[in-house]
Amino acid sequence: MKNLALSKNELRIIKTIGSLRSMLQEMNRKGLELRRITKTACFLMLAGLSVNSIPEIIIERCINEQERDGGWISIVDTMWNVNFFKMLNSVKYQDRISCGLKFLEEQTNRNGLWGRSQRDVSRIPVTGMMLYLHPELATYDRLYKLENLWESEINSLTYKAAYLLMAFKKCSYKPKQEKIIADTLRWLVKNQRDDGSFSPWKEHPVASDIFCTSVASLGLLQYREFVPVDVFKKALLWIEETHLPQGIWAYHEIEDGASWGLWAMTELSRYLSK
Repeated sequence: MKNLALSKNELRIIKTIGSLRSMLQEMNRKGLELRRITKTACFLMLAGLSVNSIPEIIIERCINEQERDGGWISIVDTMWNVNFFKMLNSVKYQDRISCGLKFLEEQTNRNGLWGRSQRDVSRIPVTGMMLYLHPELATYDRLYKLENLWESEINSLTYKAAYLLMAFKKCSYKPKQEKIIADTLRWLVKNQRDDGSFSPWKEHPVASDIFCTSVASLGLLQYREFVPVDVFKKALLWIEETHLPQGIWAYHEIEDGASWGLWAMTELSRYLSK
């Protein structure tokens, strides 16, 4: 009877949380990459799942796989694993967090930003998410370089625009180019498809997907006061309509698509219900 008091969207969120929790256990049972597991756990906690619901065996694995230099397999792995510890208990795991952040600090490339490796080019998705999750690593110089990187790639990919907006807002950064946030918001809104979804850009030949739609929505939500509310309503409607009965979305890396979809659906629902 309790379910009758819940909205259809709340039921979708509960279904997705249940599906992701099952995937969490299954991925760990199969010994899949730790990053996929901790990243999924982070999204579950972002959507409101209690930290007490995270299996202890996953926490132990994350502890055991941290190397002496503070990192894990790669920059991206370390970024998510450090955030996993932060969300679990930033006091209890402070030493591991500090060591992980030190490792990340030492892994910037020759331009002072992050790519997939220290030898890689600077990448907006990696640097943007890094500074969103770990704003203590943000410096004015890094944010300015991220701004310049976006200027060199401006109006290229919707998800890059979103990661930029997430980093800027989280770090309270005021760009040197005064109009860059407004221009980026305007461009991102223009690239929403008529059905409310997003792809890499509006005229891109591939179909819209849950990742692009979710990350674009989350980017726009950072500056929601400057975005027409219908943009968010249409995005949420598309996310709801493409939600499968199993609690996931049609996406090649199932848990990643479901994770982004869950976070976006939760945040959009929260905003639009006010």
